[in-house]
Amino acid sequence: MKEFISSTNLEFTFGSCSNCNADCCNGKKGTTYSQILKEEFENVYKNFPILFIFGDLGFVKPVVLLTNGKDFCPYQKDFKCTIYEKRPTVCRTYPLSPNLDNQIYVDTNCPEINKSKNTLIKNNQILDKSYKNEVFDNYQDKYVQTHFEFDKLDKNDFKLFLEINSISFYSYKGVETNKYLDFHLKSLKNTDIFLSLYNN
Repeated sequence: MKEFISSTNLEFTFGSCSNCNADCCNGKKGTTYSQILKEEFENVYKNFPILFIFGDLGFVKPVVLLTNGKDFCPYQKDFKCTIYEKRPTVCRTYPLSPNLDNQIYVDTNCPEINKSKNTLIKNNQILDKSYKNEVFDNYQDKYVQTHFEFDKLDKNDFKLFLEINSISFYSYKGVETNKYLDFHLKSLKNTDIFLSLYNN
């Protein structure tokens, strides 16, 4: 299971993904979905289902489905990503993650954390250039903008689409239209590749 902590006042090194059995792509290790920003829809929808969950306060949150909760990501083969150049932002930045407090968090359960002398991040500053990503810039503002994009929709227009490990995922069935909802609806065709694994 993942365990993210703030990098503030801390330093983390990182080894190499080639030394790992793709734990971050494994549904059995806790990877099922990741929340996404509206800016990410266009890059995600061609390969992954974009769905919605309801947060603790009832707010609609867009997410990308990464696994079926018990198998590896369907695009992972021999512990390597087969769509590496088209992988979602969450995959590009792992084991780092943006947070609402505009701090960068690190998954301390990643097997390659602190396994080398190569500093990945120190005191909220990414030192490994390959991990720099615009998602970390003003993340709070982008998160809030995404929230307001979908909060204006009628909650009754979201219908249960599937459940995985007691997590309910929803699709939009209302009459509102915009480019984000269009990407969402087009992305649903990708669900079969995830569920076919689940049903085997």
